[in-house]
Amino acid sequence: MRVLAATLSALAILAASDGAFACACCTNAGQRYVEVEALDAGRLEQIESLRFANEARLFVGEGDPEGIAGIAKPAARYDLTVSWDEARPGKTGIIFALGNSGEGAGTLSLTLPQKISIFEVDPRDGKDEGMGPPLYKEWKLTGEVTGSGAFSGSSAPTQRLTLILQGGGNSCTSAEDFTHWTLVMQGPKANYTLFGDLVGAK
Repeated sequence: MRVLAATLSALAILAASDGAFACACCTNAGQRYVEVEALDAGRLEQIESLRFANEARLFVGEGDPEGIAGIAKPAARYDLTVSWDEARPGKTGIIFALGNSGEGAGTLSLTLPQKISIFEVDPRDGKDEGMGPPLYKEWKLTGEVTGSGAFSGSSAPTQRLTLILQGGGNSCTSAEDFTHWTLVMQGPKANYTLFGDLVGAK
């Protein structure tokens, strides 16, 4: 009887701990979290593990690509390769290499900031997957930018580039939650938006 009681007690503790772990990731109706926090090692590791699809698109709306300032020979789509720049000590960055057949190739290099903007909200679409409603999520990184080639016109001390990672999930965020990305260029010399898909994590 003592052995049986001990076994049942252990199972109860395990069940309680599993429930507590699950609830740490649970969400609630109306949940909203908007903060600017330090870009710590854990979040940086998640970002580094992301894989970008090999296409980037330029947002033009109802306009014409040729009217977009800051890009020489702008195109509606680009071949995309993303890599990490660690050549400058203390200035780790992400390099977006963009090319097309119209001689409009170049790069945009985003210097990673020390802060990250986090946005998580219940979109209140009525869905509930057993742990609460899925959240819509954005991680935003805004930093200095260096452009080369067709994007050299986007380089200036006053220009800023923002990488927005978009996706969804529960209250525990990992790289797998993000499905899309957006790059927003802002400043007196250039203002435009590029966007594309994420294809999982490494």
